[in-house]
Amino acid sequence: MLPTPLSVMSIGSLVDRGRGDERAYQIHSRFQKVLNLVDAQGSLLTLLGSDFQDFPTAVRVALPAGWDWQRGLDPSQLVILRDSVLQGITWSVDLNYAPRWEPASPAAQAAGSLNAVLAASRILADQLAQYCRHHGVRSALQLQPGWPGRKPRLNVADERNAVEYTVSELIGFGSGLTPDGDDYLLGYLAALWPWQRFTAIASHLKLMQDAVRLQLHRTTSISGHFLTLALQGHYSQPIDHLTTVLMQGDSLKEVVVASNKVMEFGSASGADCLAGYINGINALETVAQPQVTTT
Repeated sequence: MLPTPLSVMSIGSLVDRGRGDERAYQIHSRFQKVLNLVDAQGSLLTLLGSDFQDFPTAVRVALPAGWDWQRGLDPSQLVILRDSVLQGITWSVDLNYAPRWEPASPAAQAAGSLNAVLAASRILADQLAQYCRHHGVRSALQLQPGWPGRKPRLNVADERNAVEYTVSELIGFGSGLTPDGDDYLLGYLAALWPWQRFTAIASHLKLMQDAVRLQLHRTTSISGHFLTLALQGHYSQPIDHLTTVLMQGDSLKEVVVASNKVMEFGSASGADCLAGYINGINALETVAQPQVTTT
């Protein structure tokens, strides 16, 4: 029987098409519409169903009705990338002509409005609380506004020891492929990343990078992959779009839609990510407020 060709919707900004070489991937983990592959160097490549959003190291494919990666797939089999075609035993994915998703350019984001981003903190917090109540979201860290329990907070003024301690409390805490604390850290980094023209933000991010790298061994390989990309400024399409919407000062409706797209990822991962993002905005306000004019 010939392999089923899966149509490619898009490939992430960091996906190597593999032209002119051959690479073998092992199956790391699989879900109904998600297949995680890892090569000999530990690099991750993810196949996502077309209803997912883009990610830098993912390929979005149109899956046939009823397709389930958890069925009929031998987890010990290798997936081969040869001449830009991913080849499984019963399926294939041709990367040759797939459109590539690219995030907004750092220059475009850096030209955005700081005032607009700072003003969005309360809107995002309200959306987070509403979403969590409506969907019954539960987080191991209980970070959402109005929830009981401790709320680890990162601050730009924190010295190295304080940053390292808070990161050690968060990283790897929770369950699943991406623990809750890691998702929170990722959101925090994403909110601050475009604002490194502020010396205090750049210095704080350097401390964060050092602390996270030292602690990566304490979390899962998948989560470590996502955090490593975040430390380099690479985020998913929903996070990148939310940042762009906020910096452009778009309408309340567009902010709500963009924040909901972030929270839709996983059972609690997206909500924890947005909670960290809000922490990042608040930290940004602390350092930038003296330089912001008001009317």
